[in-house]
Amino acid sequence: MKSQVKIINGNPTLLVDDKPIPAIAYTTYFQERNCYEEFVNAGYRIFFINVSFTKKPFNSNKTGFTSFRIGAFEDPNSPDYSELEDYVYEILRICPDAMIVPRIYVSMPSWWDDAHPDETVFTQKGGYKEMLFSDVFRRDGAEMLARIVKHIRSSDYAQSIMGWQICGGQTQEWFHPDEFGCFCPNAEKYYREWMKKTYGVENAVLPAREEFFGDGETLCKSENAKRYYEFCNKSVAESIDYFAKRLKEETNYEQIVGTFYGYCMNTTNPLRGMYGLYDLLDSPHIDYLCAPSAYSRNRKLGIDWKDQFPAEAIKLHKKLPFIECDIRTYLTESMQSARPGEYPEDIYPMQVSNTDSVWAGPPTPELSREALRKSLCHQITRGSAIWWFDMWGGWYSDPFLMDDLAMMKDLYSEDCPFTQTAIGAEVVFFADERAYENYTFGAPLATSIVASHIRMGSTGAPYDTHMVEDAAKVLPLYKAAVFGSPFPSEAGRKALELCREMGIPCLVASLEHPDFKADEIRAFLKEAGVHVYIENNDVIYAGNGYLGIHAATAGKKTITLPSECSISPIFGSEICEDQASSITLDLEKYKTALFKISPKK
Repeated sequence: MKSQVKIINGNPTLLVDDKPIPAIAYTTYFQERNCYEEFVNAGYRIFFINVSFTKKPFNSNKTGFTSFRIGAFEDPNSPDYSELEDYVYEILRICPDAMIVPRIYVSMPSWWDDAHPDETVFTQKGGYKEMLFSDVFRRDGAEMLARIVKHIRSSDYAQSIMGWQICGGQTQEWFHPDEFGCFCPNAEKYYREWMKKTYGVENAVLPAREEFFGDGETLCKSENAKRYYEFCNKSVAESIDYFAKRLKEETNYEQIVGTFYGYCMNTTNPLRGMYGLYDLLDSPHIDYLCAPSAYSRNRKLGIDWKDQFPAEAIKLHKKLPFIECDIRTYLTESMQSARPGEYPEDIYPMQVSNTDSVWAGPPTPELSREALRKSLCHQITRGSAIWWFDMWGGWYSDPFLMDDLAMMKDLYSEDCPFTQTAIGAEVVFFADERAYENYTFGAPLATSIVASHIRMGSTGAPYDTHMVEDAAKVLPLYKAAVFGSPFPSEAGRKALELCREMGIPCLVASLEHPDFKADEIRAFLKEAGVHVYIENNDVIYAGNGYLGIHAATAGKKTITLPSECSISPIFGSEICEDQASSITLDLEKYKTALFKISPKK
């Protein structure tokens, strides 16, 4: 099977054997509780599966969690691929024409950590783990990766492998294992080499730990700490590209390779390692980038579940954004119930202080369906790929939910490849990943960027997300721009100056006014001439020929369109308008409606 990502109709599109394929998939951590058969019956054919070098925890810093019961290289002389192949054969038994994507966790077994103590960092729940910028880790990890790929490509199921995903670090998402930049004495040799290569600085030393905290101040005043921020982010991107290159070579550049990375729209920890995205966007070794939809505010209904990375920036650079939709439902139970006796009761609790945590799903089948629908609206209007992540298994095992998931698969199939249409975003929200170097570790001000981004979804106007480095390319496409960082990077300042030169209205966060309420943003957008579809806090999605609404409150809704359009309801409403310049409908609180929108005939 050959696969690639190609631009068709202006959108990155997944092709398998030169045929456009709807990029919508299913996966689970707990294979014994899978819903494979139900998803196959619903028309799904792409399945992500998991394999790891080690069974050591991949949540090494906080909980000690791992889903893996077997590590392929726990015995260096006798690889064990049985966990991987149990997944493969179970899927192929149900679906012989499945297209399978192995998610390979590139993390080293205990024997490697013991043999290379100078290449490791201590973690609270996983013991010593590889430093992500270690040359020895890159070298040996690439060899193990190649061994797994060679084994799979020589197997009797090789013809069913469609592509690959490389994972690493904390939670498999390429966060540093200690979530503090692998900051330890072992890091100094790598930091010194990087400083000499990048800045010509000889004999650089690690900053003192307290330089990251700045005595409780907001802005980081230590230039050495800023450079370590930069180093520990860019080095992760370098490692990802290193492994992706090896994987591409092993597959003769004939299959897609992707990775988690680039959550610069959501995570606020500059020592986590997430802020090297721009260095990967033009890599010839990476075809798609992945991120879960944001967990902000415990994924409550009534708000947008935004992307953690700038999806339109990824598409601009001809890569496919692949969103992990791990949408909890009323069937979601605790991890401990799903695998009794395997995990401590204090990790991933369903409630925290008598409040439902992010791990708890909506209480009813009906609200669970709305959660799936609102997630679908966000992604289909952006043209992003989806996999439904049934984390502990069994979350979607209800015909009521599966009927909707089948309908969603059909929508992706009908619109593959996506076509761009007239309705869509007129405002851009800029990601500025280098801005985080300006803040001390844990500074509350950094979270203001996330707060403003969440509220963009409640303004009544759809928006796109791009990186400040691409401002010159994208600003002519928009009527207004929002800059969420109160203290921007140099690239952010240049982007802001370019807006002013071009006469594009800007809403700019500041130290005095670090984040914006939804009504503030809406007022700015209206003054800037941006079309606002609805003037309340309901969530509006528009793009790729679709218009969606998720109701924050109950009642009659009037959605004003930019012009008279042809309208066809998909779900959530039975309006009769064939052609109109507005849509009026009644929606219960938290209900979601989706319409097909096309130019007036």
